[in-house]
Amino acid sequence: MKIKHLPIKDLTFKILNKNYLNTQIFKQLDEKKDRQPLQLTKRIKGTIALLLVTTIILSVIYASDYLKTHENNVFATDSFTIVSEEKELCRLRDPELLDTVLLKLSKDLKNRLHHEIQIESEFNLVASKAKDKEIVSEDELYELISSNIIYSIMAYQINVNGEKIGIVNSEYEANNVVEEVKLHFSKDYDKESLLEVTTVEDIEIKQVKATNAEIQEKEKLTDYIIKGTDEEKKYIVEKGDSYWSIAEYFDMELDDLLLANSASEDEVIQIGDELNLIVPKPFINVQVKRKVVQEEKMPYETEYATVSYMYNDEEIVTKAGKYGISEIESIVTEQNGIQIAKEVLSEKVITEPVTKLVTTGTQDPPPKQGTGYFINPLPGSMITSRFGTRAGGFHRGQDMAKASGSSIKAADGGTVLFAGWSGSYGYMVDIDHGGGFTTRYAHCSDLYVSAGDKVYQGKIIAAVGSTGVSSGPHLHFEVRKYGSLVNPASYIGIQYR
Repeated sequence: MKIKHLPIKDLTFKILNKNYLNTQIFKQLDEKKDRQPLQLTKRIKGTIALLLVTTIILSVIYASDYLKTHENNVFATDSFTIVSEEKELCRLRDPELLDTVLLKLSKDLKNRLHHEIQIESEFNLVASKAKDKEIVSEDELYELISSNIIYSIMAYQINVNGEKIGIVNSEYEANNVVEEVKLHFSKDYDKESLLEVTTVEDIEIKQVKATNAEIQEKEKLTDYIIKGTDEEKKYIVEKGDSYWSIAEYFDMELDDLLLANSASEDEVIQIGDELNLIVPKPFINVQVKRKVVQEEKMPYETEYATVSYMYNDEEIVTKAGKYGISEIESIVTEQNGIQIAKEVLSEKVITEPVTKLVTTGTQDPPPKQGTGYFINPLPGSMITSRFGTRAGGFHRGQDMAKASGSSIKAADGGTVLFAGWSGSYGYMVDIDHGGGFTTRYAHCSDLYVSAGDKVYQGKIIAAVGSTGVSSGPHLHFEVRKYGSLVNPASYIGIQYR
C-alpha cells in the first residue's frame, strides 16, 4: 500500500485551518455546554483523534525523508575493504580511489627520492559493508597507504672488506658517509698539517636494488660505522663520581671509559654530564698522515761517584739532571687518533740536557733485621711537639721538624709492615723490628719502600713532608711496644732490647 505524501506546506496549512476550526468549535461548545453535554463530548473525542492522526502522518513523513538522506549512517551499505599483508587497512566506497592514491603516492616518492621506484606491496579490494562514519577520506587513505607501503629503488650499498655495512639512498650519500667517518677522526688536527687521510679497510660502494625498509638514514649509518654498534648505554654523572669510580662500578677498564668519551684522565667531569659506556670498535679505521714541528724532551745521562762511607744501596743526588729540548720536524702516522709511526725529517737542539750526578757507597749494608738499638730517624731535626698530653688531646708520638724532602731513616732494621696513605697520618711507613717493637713514620712526602721489604738500620725509607693532617713539614715518629704507645724520646739512642 502506498502512502500519498502531501507537500509539507499544504499539510501545514490544513493543520492550521483545522486548529482554527477546533478553536471555534471549543468556543461554541462553551456557549452550548449546558445545553448539549452529550454532543460536546463526542466532538472533543473527534478533535483529539484528528490531532493524533495528524501527528502520526507528520512523523511518518519526517522519518521517510531522514532515511532517504541518511540511509548510510543508519544501515551498513556496500563498500570495499583494502587488505595488505593479510591486514585490513580501511574501507572506502569508490574502488577507483585506491588507484588514484597509489598513482599520486608513486609520483610524490619519485619527486622526493629522485629515483624510479617500484611498489612491492599488494593492496587488494574485498567487497564489504560499512556505514559512512567507517569510510576514509582521500587524505586519510593517502596517509594509511604511505605508512604501509613497501617499495624498491636502485640504492647504494657500502661494503667494508667485502662485508655489507649499510645501504643509503644515493651514491652521493654513500660517499658522504665515508667522508664523515674520515672527518670524525681528523677534525681535531690542523688542516694545514694534513698530508693524507685514508681508510685502512677496502671500501666499496655499489648500486643494489633495495626496499625502503633496508635504506638507512645517512647520519645513523655514519654513527653506526664509527661506534661499530647501534647499542646505546649512557650514564649521568652524580655527586662524588670520577672516571675511576665509574669505570670500577661498571666493571670497565679506565682506558676503555676514556676512549668511549674521547677524554683524558686529567679532565674533570661535572654533575649531570652524560657519559657513553660503549667502547667504540669502528668498522672503518682512519689513518692520518701529517707533518708536524714540535718541541720534545731530550733525555739526560746519569754519572755515579762512589765513597767508602756509604752503603752500596744508598744514593745521594749531588746534581739534579735536566732534560734538554729539541725541535723535531717529522711525519706522524696516526690511526683513529693513536700514533702508530713516526718518521723524523730533521732535529734541532734548543737546549742541551744536564747530566745527573749521583753519589753511592761501596760498603755492604748491615743485616736487614733489628739490632735492638734505635738511632735518630731524622738527624739535624728540631723537636716541635713531644709525646704526651697537649692542647686539644694526647700526642701519640714525637714531631721532628726539618726541610721538606729531607731523608728519613729506619730507626732500626726490620720488615716493612705498611707503606702508603693512612688518613690523618698522610703517607706513612710502619716497621716491625722484632721483640714486640714497631715504629711509625708519618706525614711523608715520598715513600721509598713497600710493604714486605726488608730494611737495615739507617736505610732511607721516606722523605719529610706535610701530608695528612699537618701544620708544616715534619716527621711524626711513634714507637710501640707490644702494640702500646711509648715515649719515643726514651728509646732513641739506647738499647731497647
